[in-house]
Amino acid sequence: MNSLLENPKPTSRDASAGGVAHQIPRNSLVLLMLAQVVVVLPHAAHLSLWIVAVGLFCGWWRAMVYQGRFGYPRAWVKLLLVLASGLGVAISETGTFSLETAVALLIVAFALKLLEMKNRRDAYLVIFLSYFVISTEFLFDQSIPIAGYGLFAMVVVTAGMIGLNQMHTVVHPVASVKLAGVLVAQALPLMLILFLFFPRIAPLWSVPLPGGARSGMSDEVTPGDIARMTRSDEIAFRVVFDAEVPRRSKLYWRGIVYSWFDSGTWSVGPVPRLKRPEDLIHWAGWNRDAVFFPEHDGIEAVEYQVLLEPTRSNWLFSLDIPWPLTSGTALTRDFRLMTNDPVNSLFRYEVRSYPGARVDEDLPDWMRDRERYLPADDNPRTVAFARRLHSESSGTLDFVSKVLNHIRARPYGYTLEPPLLPKRDSVDAFWFDTQRGFCVHYAGAFVYLMRAAGLPARMIGGYQGGEVNPVTGHLVVRQYDAHAWAEVWDSGYGWIHVDPTGAVAPERIEHGLDAALSSDDRATLSTLTNLRMGDFPGLADLMYFVESMEHRWNIWVVGYDGALQANYLKNLIGELSPLRIGLAMLVGGSASLSLVVLALFWRRRAAPSHPGVRVFRRFCDGLRRHGLTRSPEETPAVFLTRLARERGFPEGQIATLIDQLDALLYNPERQADPSELRRLRRGLRRVRLQLALNATG
Repeated sequence: MNSLLENPKPTSRDASAGGVAHQIPRNSLVLLMLAQVVVVLPHAAHLSLWIVAVGLFCGWWRAMVYQGRFGYPRAWVKLLLVLASGLGVAISETGTFSLETAVALLIVAFALKLLEMKNRRDAYLVIFLSYFVISTEFLFDQSIPIAGYGLFAMVVVTAGMIGLNQMHTVVHPVASVKLAGVLVAQALPLMLILFLFFPRIAPLWSVPLPGGARSGMSDEVTPGDIARMTRSDEIAFRVVFDAEVPRRSKLYWRGIVYSWFDSGTWSVGPVPRLKRPEDLIHWAGWNRDAVFFPEHDGIEAVEYQVLLEPTRSNWLFSLDIPWPLTSGTALTRDFRLMTNDPVNSLFRYEVRSYPGARVDEDLPDWMRDRERYLPADDNPRTVAFARRLHSESSGTLDFVSKVLNHIRARPYGYTLEPPLLPKRDSVDAFWFDTQRGFCVHYAGAFVYLMRAAGLPARMIGGYQGGEVNPVTGHLVVRQYDAHAWAEVWDSGYGWIHVDPTGAVAPERIEHGLDAALSSDDRATLSTLTNLRMGDFPGLADLMYFVESMEHRWNIWVVGYDGALQANYLKNLIGELSPLRIGLAMLVGGSASLSLVVLALFWRRRAAPSHPGVRVFRRFCDGLRRHGLTRSPEETPAVFLTRLARERGFPEGQIATLIDQLDALLYNPERQADPSELRRLRRGLRRVRLQLALNATG
């Protein structure tokens, strides 16, 4: 008996749960618990394990209550659980308030609510919380799979709400899920109208968004860091060019300038405080030219749009030499792009680059000193080598050529698994001992050699290359395209681009990382990366198609910001005004609701009747005008027999009509033949004519 009761141990404090009208139907309770699991599941990736354990514990306890084995926890037990969970969130989230902390608190409260869900009011609260939890997942991920999963979760939650409004004896979970799916589908047109037309309003408050850089790039880099990035095929950014995509060897995506070296690590150099801020940075939209931007007359500009994935940092990526076109982006003194706020979601910006422009032909003293700095008493062998080689050179370009020829002539190797280097004298260890490394090893050693010879030089971190998607024609740059190169300054040329990796692995620059890797290095990559998946026939086209869908999704859904909305609405309704936007929303909303109404009426339309039935109904309608009415309970045969008996028709004539009707109406596997329908019409027409003649006679 206990297994049939919702709460086998009722007490005075559970009185509010009494009454069938307030209780939760059994199948609805199952749907609600299932909905909680479905809603929380996407958050498991960024939740602490103990929070998942709390959710499982609460679900287990509620299941025991459902089976009649446990009672609801007392108030002091719930208070203890709330305090312990709050303390656990504070400790596990390192005491900082961030999006992860807020979502963790929400999920914990969501799980604990199971322990006191007794009546319909509690169940409705769980349902409303479920909808809110679904929306929080989009703060972490806005991809197509998550959007599809969110719709599925909404269907499950709505099914639970439908079950709450059914009688205890007629709750059907499958039927509830089907009806929920229909309701969500009917809401989609109105959702689309609101998405397109509702103004993009800035948030009234903000919560710190997820931490941890996703791009892999950092403002500090040690030889080996970028090599580890190549094991990831996550997309760093996508690029849409206004014209033809440049050659791969020209695609150097500048991101970070490393000007400081200490203890084997390169980092962003210190920035001086100048009297005029415009000497260090230029924001897009300023009504004056950047004082440090080079002359670019006669240089063909390259314009493009970048869709940058979240990096949690404020640096952007561009080709040399960039000029920012999007509000909120800026050009710094070392010719890299940045934004004022960290990139916490997909960020779209436009750039115009001038490849080949000479920059800093006159180098400021503070930059000259910074780009020549080396720590004292570090890497003595490299310093001695550089000074000797420089003394044998006729100038900067000759010295650079000698260093690159040295790399080509010696047994240097390009590998994803370089030997570990000590923090002190790390360049000496690489240049003279191990001679195996990745791009950072060669770029860092090259810059060190230049500085040891007294020349300003710096290392640039970013990406090199990219892959054109043949479906949409845009360029895709992934984490394994991460790269580092160098710049050296000469009084006659300004900053000169030099990529030492091209001396040891030229195929890396011309054809990409895949061409430069040995079979051993390729074996260290995951089979699921794009570099390895391309080895399987038939998968390349599928990967291109999937990626093109993601690109379109990012442009038209995730990247549908205020600027894109304004351009779209201008093309659609002309000049923008509150009245026009309101009318457009009204018309679109009415149209979407009309579609729903038409769908409802279409579902409830009468099923098409059999051709023989339609012929006989028209016959009966004609007789009704003569006062001969068929009773509802009469079959066609009974009705015709009664007419024959009352009006004195020959039995053979009526029997033939009855046989024809029986053959048409009571044999579902038989198709109505047009000739049979014509014979039936003629026979019924003769009967109606004879009845009319009898009536006049």
